[in-house]
Amino acid sequence: MNASIAVVTGGTRGIGLVIADRLLQRGFSLAITYKDDEKSAERAMQYLDGRKTADQHILTLRGDAGDPDTVAAHHRTVHGELGAVSVLVNNAGIMPAKLLEEISVQEWDETIRINLSGAFYWCRQVVPGMKEMKFGRIVNISSIAARGGGVIGPHYAASKAGMLGLTRYAARELGPYGVTVNAIAPAFIEDAGIFADWSDEKKAVLKEKVLVPRLGTSDDVARAFEYLLDSPFVTGVTLDVNGGAFMI
Repeated sequence: MNASIAVVTGGTRGIGLVIADRLLQRGFSLAITYKDDEKSAERAMQYLDGRKTADQHILTLRGDAGDPDTVAAHHRTVHGELGAVSVLVNNAGIMPAKLLEEISVQEWDETIRINLSGAFYWCRQVVPGMKEMKFGRIVNISSIAARGGGVIGPHYAASKAGMLGLTRYAARELGPYGVTVNAIAPAFIEDAGIFADWSDEKKAVLKEKVLVPRLGTSDDVARAFEYLLDSPFVTGVTLDVNGGAFMI
C-alpha cells in the first residue's frame, strides 16, 4: 500500500473497534472517532495501545460525525499529526428503534445527518489526498436495512440505503484514481449496536432470521472489510454479511 493512515468513525466499540484493531495489526496508524461515550473511548484506547508497535500512532477524536465543521477539524488533526488518509471506514451511526408514525422530524433529521451526511463529510475531506496518492480505500458500513427494511425503523433504513447510493457514485468517480469505494451490509450482529444490549431471549428471536446456527459478530464484518481492503479490482459493491437472511 502507498500509505498506512486510516480513519474509523465510531471506532471505539463494536464493529468499528474490531476493524480498527485489524488495521492496527496490519501496521496502520489510525484515528478513531466517537461522539460522547468517554468510557468506551477509554477502554478502546487501553486495548489498542496494548496492541500497537512503537512506531504506530493512535488518535482518539471526540465529536459529532454528522457536523461538517467537526469533521473538517478532525481531518485537519489527522492530516497534521499522522499524514494523508489512505483508508476511511464510515462506521459511525445511531440506531433509535421507532415505528414510522412514532418518529419525530428531529429524530428523522438526526439519523440522516449522522448516518449518511457524516459519511459524505468524511469522504469529502479525504478524497483529495487519496487522488493525489493514486490510492485509497473507502468502506461504508451500511445494513441489511438498506435493501430489506430491517427492524430498526424507516429513518435508519433510509440512511443506510443512502450510503449505498453514495458508495456507487463515489466508486464510479474515483476508480480512475486508484480509489475503491465499497459498502458492507451487516445484519444481526450480536455484539454491536442495539443488539449488544439485548437479552438472550430477544437474541433467540433474531436467530430465527438467519440460516446459519449462530448470529453474526463484529469479527465477521471485519473479515469482509479485510477482503475489500485487499481487493483493488472490487469497487462499487455491497458485501452482505447476514447469515443468509435474504433467503428467509
